[in-house]
Amino acid sequence: MANYNSKRLSEIKNDFERGVFMVLYNSPKQRYSRALAIFVLIMKHVLRGLLFSWPLYLLALAAYALPDASVWLVLFLLLPAMYVSWVILHRGIKEDYENLVDGYLLRSGYLGRMIFHGKI
Repeated sequence: MANYNSKRLSEIKNDFERGVFMVLYNSPKQRYSRALAIFVLIMKHVLRGLLFSWPLYLLALAAYALPDASVWLVLFLLLPAMYVSWVILHRGIKEDYENLVDGYLLRSGYLGRMIFHGKI
């Protein structure tokens, strides 16, 4: 996947260029941009997950309408589904961070490119 941010640190072979890159990469502005990028990626994947798996959460709410003994059985059966949902969410955030943010100098407009994968 093409990244529209900058050259990745691992692609830089020149020591001087690596040094300049590291100074910029560790600057407060870039650290803030990476933190904001993590927050946006989390929100993007959480909202996408909620839209995709809303029936799972609806079942959890519906369990409270059942008699007392059945509530625990339904909630117990939902635990593996919630775990799978969490694993998928975590993997998606991690992959997007590694592909779009980690090791790059973030330029203006990076949030839009990150959310829409370079289509703007």
